[in-house]
Amino acid sequence: MAELGLNDDGEPLPKSERPQCGAKTRAGGQCHARVVPGKRRCRLHGGLSTGPKGKML
Repeated sequence: MAELGLNDDGEPLPKSERPQCGAKTRAGGQCHARVVPGKRRCRLHGGLSTGPKGKML
């Protein structure tokens, strides 16, 4: 569960102890941001939702 940023009890690890995202960047390198707890990627590469889209008037 450590690859998901969680400890053995399912609680989130401290940010400094979470693994790196590792997604491929535009420059060809790897993303060094930390994963979102419970996911395998950071918030920029599939971690958090942007929320509902409101209707524009």
